[in-house]
Amino acid sequence: MYRFLYTFAAEKQKILLVLINKEKMRKYFMLLALAVATVANATEMNDTVTFSNPTKVTVMTNDSVQKIKVTGKKDDESFRYETTVAIDKTKTSTKIFKKVAGDDAKWVIDLGIGWSAPTNTPNGHGFAVFRSGEVFAGVRYCYTPRGKTQTYSTGLWCDWRTYGLPHSGKSCMGKDESDIVTFGNFKDSYSGVNSRINIFSLSVPFLFTQKLGKKNKSSFSIGPVVNFNLRGRINNDYTDGDNDVEISTKGFDYNVVTVDFMGILKSGGIGLYFKYSPMSVLKKKDITAADGTIIENPQFKALSFGLFF
Repeated sequence: MYRFLYTFAAEKQKILLVLINKEKMRKYFMLLALAVATVANATEMNDTVTFSNPTKVTVMTNDSVQKIKVTGKKDDESFRYETTVAIDKTKTSTKIFKKVAGDDAKWVIDLGIGWSAPTNTPNGHGFAVFRSGEVFAGVRYCYTPRGKTQTYSTGLWCDWRTYGLPHSGKSCMGKDESDIVTFGNFKDSYSGVNSRINIFSLSVPFLFTQKLGKKNKSSFSIGPVVNFNLRGRINNDYTDGDNDVEISTKGFDYNVVTVDFMGILKSGGIGLYFKYSPMSVLKKKDITAADGTIIENPQFKALSFGLFF
Protein backbone atom coordinates (compact mmCIF):
# COMPACT_ATOMS: atom_id res chain seq x y z
CA MET A 1 0.00 0.00 0.00
CA TYR A 2 2.73 2.49 0.98
CA ARG A 3 4.72 1.47 -2.09
CA PHE A 4 1.72 2.16 -4.26
CA LEU A 5 1.18 5.60 -2.77
CA TYR A 6 4.85 6.43 -3.11
CA THR A 7 4.89 5.34 -6.71
CA PHE A 8 1.72 7.33 -7.48
CA ALA A 9 3.12 10.44 -5.83
CA ALA A 10 6.38 10.16 -7.78
CA GLU A 11 4.57 9.77 -11.07
CA LYS A 12 2.31 12.75 -10.28
CA GLN A 13 5.37 14.88 -9.53
CA LYS A 14 6.91 13.95 -12.87
CA ILE A 15 3.69 14.88 -14.69
CA LEU A 16 3.57 18.19 -12.80
CA LEU A 17 7.20 18.93 -13.65
CA VAL A 18 6.52 18.18 -17.30
CA LEU A 19 3.52 20.55 -17.28
CA ILE A 20 5.54 23.23 -15.55
CA ASN A 21 8.39 22.88 -18.08
CA LYS A 22 5.96 23.09 -21.00
CA GLU A 23 4.46 26.26 -19.56
CA LYS A 24 7.95 27.78 -19.16
CA MET A 25 8.89 26.84 -22.74
CA ARG A 26 5.67 28.43 -24.04
CA LYS A 27 6.52 31.64 -22.19
CA TYR A 28 10.08 31.54 -23.47
CA PHE A 29 8.85 31.18 -27.06
CA MET A 30 6.41 34.06 -26.58
CA LEU A 31 9.15 36.27 -25.16
CA LEU A 32 11.48 35.34 -28.04
CA ALA A 33 8.83 36.12 -30.64
CA LEU A 34 8.07 39.43 -28.95
CA ALA A 35 11.78 40.32 -28.90
CA VAL A 36 12.19 39.49 -32.61
CA ALA A 37 9.13 41.58 -33.46
CA THR A 38 10.46 44.47 -31.40
CA VAL A 39 13.87 44.34 -33.11
CA ALA A 40 12.27 44.14 -36.54
CA ASN A 41 10.02 47.08 -35.73
CA ALA A 42 12.96 49.08 -34.42
CA THR A 43 14.96 48.31 -37.56
CA GLU A 44 12.08 49.38 -39.75
CA MET A 45 11.65 52.60 -37.81
CA ASN A 46 15.39 53.33 -38.01
CA ASP A 47 15.39 53.11 -41.85
CA THR A 48 13.17 56.18 -42.20
CA VAL A 49 13.73 59.43 -40.32
CA THR A 50 11.36 62.32 -40.95
CA PHE A 51 12.03 65.97 -40.12
CA SER A 52 9.42 68.69 -40.48
CA ASN A 53 10.74 71.76 -42.23
CA PRO A 54 14.49 71.30 -41.67
CA THR A 55 16.46 74.53 -41.79
CA LYS A 56 19.50 73.09 -43.55
CA VAL A 57 20.32 69.64 -44.93
CA THR A 58 23.89 68.82 -45.95
CA VAL A 59 24.76 65.63 -47.85
CA MET A 60 28.45 64.72 -48.22
CA THR A 61 29.38 61.72 -50.36
CA ASN A 62 32.66 60.04 -51.13
CA ASP A 63 33.55 56.65 -52.60
CA SER A 64 32.49 54.60 -49.58
CA VAL A 65 30.16 56.55 -47.29
CA GLN A 66 27.48 59.17 -47.38
CA LYS A 67 27.09 61.58 -44.47
CA ILE A 68 23.81 63.39 -43.87
CA LYS A 69 23.68 66.36 -41.51
CA VAL A 70 20.50 68.19 -40.48
CA THR A 71 20.79 71.54 -38.72
CA GLY A 72 17.66 73.04 -37.20
CA LYS A 73 14.04 72.14 -37.76
CA LYS A 74 10.61 73.58 -37.24
CA ASP A 75 10.33 75.31 -33.84
CA ASP A 76 13.81 74.11 -32.83
CA GLU A 77 16.80 75.85 -34.40
CA SER A 78 19.17 74.11 -31.99
CA PHE A 79 18.28 70.67 -33.36
CA ARG A 80 21.17 68.66 -34.78
CA TYR A 81 21.13 65.29 -36.50
CA GLU A 82 23.96 63.42 -38.19
CA THR A 83 24.18 59.96 -39.68
CA THR A 84 26.67 58.10 -41.83
CA VAL A 85 25.56 55.50 -44.35
CA ALA A 86 27.85 53.04 -46.09
CA ILE A 87 27.51 53.05 -49.88
CA ASP A 88 27.05 49.74 -51.63
CA LYS A 89 29.09 50.24 -54.81
CA THR A 90 27.35 47.30 -56.45
CA LYS A 91 24.06 49.21 -56.34
CA THR A 92 25.29 52.63 -57.37
CA SER A 93 25.89 53.94 -60.85
CA THR A 94 27.01 57.16 -62.43
CA LYS A 95 25.34 58.53 -65.53
CA ILE A 96 27.06 61.13 -67.65
CA PHE A 97 24.76 63.16 -69.84
CA LYS A 98 26.50 64.69 -72.80
CA LYS A 99 25.12 68.05 -73.78
CA VAL A 100 23.89 67.90 -77.34
CA ALA A 101 24.34 71.22 -79.11
CA GLY A 102 21.34 72.55 -80.94
CA ASP A 103 21.17 74.45 -84.21
CA ASP A 104 23.34 77.56 -84.24
CA ALA A 105 21.60 80.72 -85.42
CA LYS A 106 23.17 84.15 -84.97
CA TRP A 107 23.63 87.60 -86.46
CA VAL A 108 27.06 88.77 -87.59
CA ILE A 109 28.41 92.15 -88.69
CA ASP A 110 30.32 92.31 -91.99
CA LEU A 111 32.78 94.84 -93.33
CA GLY A 112 34.54 94.74 -96.69
CA ILE A 113 37.15 97.13 -98.07
CA GLY A 114 38.54 96.59 -101.55
CA TRP A 115 39.26 97.71 -105.08
CA SER A 116 37.58 97.22 -108.44
CA ALA A 117 39.12 96.36 -111.76
CA PRO A 118 36.55 97.29 -114.43
CA THR A 119 36.64 94.96 -117.44
CA ASN A 120 35.33 95.26 -121.00
CA THR A 121 35.92 99.02 -120.81
CA PRO A 122 35.27 101.26 -123.82
CA ASN A 123 38.10 101.56 -126.28
CA GLY A 124 40.58 104.18 -125.20
CA HIS A 125 38.88 104.81 -121.86
CA GLY A 126 40.24 102.43 -119.27
CA PHE A 127 39.61 102.73 -115.53
CA ALA A 128 42.29 102.82 -112.86
CA VAL A 129 42.17 99.92 -110.40
CA PHE A 130 43.43 101.77 -107.35
CA ARG A 131 41.17 104.73 -108.11
CA SER A 132 38.19 102.37 -108.28
CA GLY A 133 37.27 101.27 -104.77
CA GLU A 134 34.52 99.53 -102.87
CA VAL A 135 33.34 99.62 -99.25
CA PHE A 136 30.39 97.63 -97.91
CA ALA A 137 29.08 97.01 -94.41
CA GLY A 138 26.02 95.38 -92.93
CA VAL A 139 24.59 92.42 -91.05
CA ARG A 140 23.96 88.79 -91.90
CA TYR A 141 21.79 86.10 -90.32
CA CYS A 142 23.72 82.82 -90.21
CA TYR A 143 22.12 79.41 -89.66
CA THR A 144 24.17 76.26 -88.98
CA PRO A 145 22.29 72.93 -88.59
CA ARG A 146 23.14 70.89 -85.50
CA GLY A 147 26.43 69.03 -85.79
CA LYS A 148 27.15 70.37 -89.29
CA THR A 149 30.00 72.44 -90.67
CA GLN A 150 27.86 74.14 -93.31
CA THR A 151 26.29 77.56 -92.72
CA TYR A 152 23.59 79.31 -94.74
CA SER A 153 23.29 83.08 -94.48
CA THR A 154 21.59 86.15 -95.86
CA GLY A 155 21.46 89.75 -94.79
CA LEU A 156 21.63 93.37 -95.89
CA TRP A 157 24.69 95.40 -96.84
CA CYS A 158 25.20 99.04 -97.76
CA ASP A 159 27.62 99.17 -100.68
CA TRP A 160 29.57 102.15 -102.06
CA ARG A 161 31.40 101.57 -105.37
CA THR A 162 33.59 103.97 -107.31
CA TYR A 163 34.88 103.59 -110.87
CA GLY A 164 37.60 106.18 -111.48
CA LEU A 165 39.49 107.24 -114.59
CA PRO A 166 43.29 107.51 -114.51
CA HIS A 167 44.89 110.93 -114.09
CA SER A 168 47.01 110.49 -117.18
CA GLY A 169 45.40 112.04 -120.22
CA LYS A 170 43.08 114.14 -118.04
CA SER A 171 40.06 112.11 -119.12
CA CYS A 172 36.66 112.97 -117.69
CA MET A 173 33.08 111.73 -117.89
CA GLY A 174 29.77 113.50 -118.32
CA LYS A 175 26.39 112.94 -119.92
CA ASP A 176 24.57 114.30 -122.94
CA GLU A 177 20.98 115.39 -123.38
CA SER A 178 19.97 111.75 -123.90
CA ASP A 179 21.38 110.74 -120.45
CA ILE A 180 24.11 108.71 -122.11
CA VAL A 181 27.50 108.75 -120.39
CA THR A 182 30.15 110.35 -122.58
CA PHE A 183 33.92 110.71 -122.32
CA GLY A 184 35.95 113.86 -122.79
CA ASN A 185 39.02 115.65 -121.41
CA PHE A 186 39.70 118.30 -118.83
CA LYS A 187 41.35 121.51 -120.00
CA ASP A 188 45.12 121.41 -119.99
CA SER A 189 45.18 124.29 -117.49
CA TYR A 190 43.26 122.27 -114.92
CA SER A 191 45.18 120.46 -112.20
CA GLY A 192 44.23 117.94 -109.56
CA VAL A 193 41.71 116.36 -111.91
CA ASN A 194 39.55 113.48 -110.77
CA SER A 195 36.65 111.88 -112.62
CA ARG A 196 34.64 108.91 -111.35
CA ILE A 197 31.26 107.17 -111.32
CA ASN A 198 29.81 106.57 -107.84
CA ILE A 199 27.12 103.97 -107.23
CA PHE A 200 25.34 103.40 -103.90
CA SER A 201 23.47 100.12 -103.44
CA LEU A 202 21.57 98.07 -100.93
CA SER A 203 22.89 94.55 -101.38
CA VAL A 204 21.40 91.23 -100.28
CA PRO A 205 23.95 88.37 -100.06
CA PHE A 206 22.97 84.69 -100.21
CA LEU A 207 26.03 82.80 -99.04
CA PHE A 208 26.90 79.17 -98.39
CA THR A 209 29.82 78.72 -95.98
CA GLN A 210 31.85 75.54 -95.47
CA LYS A 211 34.11 75.26 -92.44
CA LEU A 212 37.29 73.23 -92.88
CA GLY A 213 36.53 71.09 -89.82
CA LYS A 214 34.34 71.42 -86.72
CA LYS A 215 37.11 72.98 -84.64
CA ASN A 216 38.83 74.71 -87.54
CA LYS A 217 38.45 78.49 -87.74
CA SER A 218 39.08 78.57 -91.50
CA SER A 219 36.23 78.56 -94.01
CA PHE A 220 35.22 79.52 -97.52
CA SER A 221 31.95 81.07 -98.70
CA ILE A 222 30.34 81.36 -102.11
CA GLY A 223 27.08 82.73 -103.41
CA PRO A 224 25.30 85.50 -105.31
CA VAL A 225 24.84 89.07 -104.12
CA VAL A 226 21.81 90.99 -105.43
CA ASN A 227 22.42 94.75 -105.70
CA PHE A 228 19.61 97.29 -105.68
CA ASN A 229 21.36 100.33 -107.11
CA LEU A 230 19.66 103.36 -105.57
CA ARG A 231 21.92 106.29 -106.39
CA GLY A 232 24.36 107.09 -109.19
CA ARG A 233 26.54 110.12 -109.65
CA ILE A 234 29.32 111.27 -111.95
CA ASN A 235 31.77 113.41 -109.98
CA ASN A 236 34.39 115.60 -111.61
CA ASP A 237 36.86 117.48 -109.42
CA TYR A 238 39.61 119.80 -110.56
CA THR A 239 41.53 122.93 -109.64
CA ASP A 240 41.29 125.97 -111.86
CA GLY A 241 43.87 128.46 -110.71
CA ASP A 242 43.01 129.24 -107.10
CA ASN A 243 39.55 127.64 -107.31
CA ASP A 244 38.70 124.08 -106.37
CA VAL A 245 35.75 122.91 -108.43
CA GLU A 246 33.45 119.93 -107.80
CA ILE A 247 30.78 119.02 -110.32
CA SER A 248 28.24 116.26 -109.56
CA THR A 249 26.06 114.95 -112.36
CA LYS A 250 23.02 112.72 -111.89
CA GLY A 251 20.28 111.36 -114.09
CA PHE A 252 22.38 109.05 -116.27
CA ASP A 253 21.06 105.56 -116.99
CA TYR A 254 22.45 102.77 -114.81
CA ASN A 255 21.02 99.33 -114.11
CA VAL A 256 18.78 99.40 -111.05
CA VAL A 257 19.33 95.71 -110.23
CA THR A 258 22.58 93.81 -110.78
CA VAL A 259 23.88 90.47 -109.55
CA ASP A 260 27.43 89.73 -108.42
CA PHE A 261 29.03 86.36 -107.71
CA MET A 262 31.09 86.40 -104.53
CA GLY A 263 33.70 84.19 -102.88
CA ILE A 264 35.28 84.60 -99.44
CA LEU A 265 38.30 82.89 -97.90
CA LYS A 266 38.42 83.47 -94.16
CA SER A 267 40.59 82.38 -91.24
CA GLY A 268 39.69 83.59 -87.79
CA GLY A 269 38.30 87.10 -87.97
CA ILE A 270 39.87 88.23 -91.25
CA GLY A 271 39.53 87.10 -94.84
CA LEU A 272 39.80 87.92 -98.54
CA TYR A 273 36.82 88.45 -100.81
CA PHE A 274 36.40 88.33 -104.57
CA LYS A 275 33.40 89.54 -106.55
CA TYR A 276 32.65 89.37 -110.23
CA SER A 277 29.91 91.47 -111.80
CA PRO A 278 28.83 89.90 -115.09
CA MET A 279 26.22 92.63 -115.62
CA SER A 280 27.22 96.07 -116.85
CA VAL A 281 26.93 98.96 -114.40
CA LEU A 282 25.37 101.21 -117.07
CA LYS A 283 22.26 100.38 -119.05
CA LYS A 284 22.61 99.28 -122.62
CA LYS A 285 21.44 102.31 -124.58
CA ASP A 286 22.39 104.02 -127.85
CA ILE A 287 21.27 106.87 -130.09
CA THR A 288 22.10 107.98 -133.60
CA ALA A 289 23.54 111.43 -133.90
CA ALA A 290 22.65 113.87 -136.65
CA ASP A 291 25.75 112.94 -138.60
CA GLY A 292 24.79 109.27 -138.43
CA THR A 293 27.23 108.39 -135.66
CA ILE A 294 25.95 105.85 -133.13
CA ILE A 295 26.50 106.99 -129.54
CA GLU A 296 26.02 104.33 -126.90
CA ASN A 297 26.27 104.01 -123.17
CA PRO A 298 29.65 102.49 -122.32
CA GLN A 299 29.30 98.91 -121.15
CA PHE A 300 31.74 97.66 -118.55
CA LYS A 301 31.77 95.00 -115.88
CA ALA A 302 33.86 94.79 -112.72
CA LEU A 303 36.07 92.37 -110.80
CA SER A 304 36.45 93.35 -107.14
CA PHE A 305 38.77 92.06 -104.44
CA GLY A 306 39.76 93.13 -100.94
CA LEU A 307 39.70 92.44 -97.21
CA PHE A 308 36.66 90.96 -95.44
CA PHE A 309 36.09 91.30 -91.70
